[in-house]
Amino acid sequence: MKISKILASVSACALAASAMAISAFAEVTNGNTIGDDGKKFYSVDVMADYDVTAIYGVTFDLTWTDGGKGCGGGVGFNSESTGWKSIEYGNEGSDKALILDANGDFTYTSENPIFAASDTYAQIWVQNWWGAEVTFENITVLGKDGKPLAKKGADDSKGDDTKTDDTKKDDTKKDDTKKDDTKKDDAKTDNTKKDNTKKDAAKTGDAGVGLALAGLTIAGAAAFVTKKRK
Repeated sequence: MKISKILASVSACALAASAMAISAFAEVTNGNTIGDDGKKFYSVDVMADYDVTAIYGVTFDLTWTDGGKGCGGGVGFNSESTGWKSIEYGNEGSDKALILDANGDFTYTSENPIFAASDTYAQIWVQNWWGAEVTFENITVLGKDGKPLAKKGADDSKGDDTKTDDTKKDDTKKDDTKKDDTKKDDAKTDNTKKDNTKKDAAKTGDAGVGLALAGLTIAGAAAFVTKKRK
């Protein structure tokens, strides 16, 4: 066998081994779904938490082992109206539709709502096809103005909290009323004691007068007996 053929064979084997090594890491490390290729990716169901007709974009928060210097993958949407829609991403310098920023994150936006009102399910997903390991951290769902979209019922919850505070204020007023009633009861008790004291004093005075009259009567009787003996 010629040397050139041997070198070509070795080179082909090396490329195949390299591709296999890269492919082994090409998945989301904390993925919650297994794809058809057996690799993990991350999928988020947004139907329960958001008005899907108000979703115009999404920001992906990712952590890369190499800072996203060499990577490639796809993000997309899954619903009746979108089908399995995929948008490719890559690192700086690639020709992909989405480019990672300095933090290794990226944002996708659309001029129209991503999902339709007729959709019965709506998912946002991210896959890593090659490059360094990546960990999914979070997504931020965006509205038409490009700002984070509030979840369903977020404003209603705040309203309920306000009502709870008003109830607490009413309870405080009730407690103050009880305190005032207690003071009134204490005042009545003091007045009752004072009245009883006066009554007791009056009774004592009447008893003293009675004793004084009895003493005078006895003294008068004694004087009368003394005069008669003389």
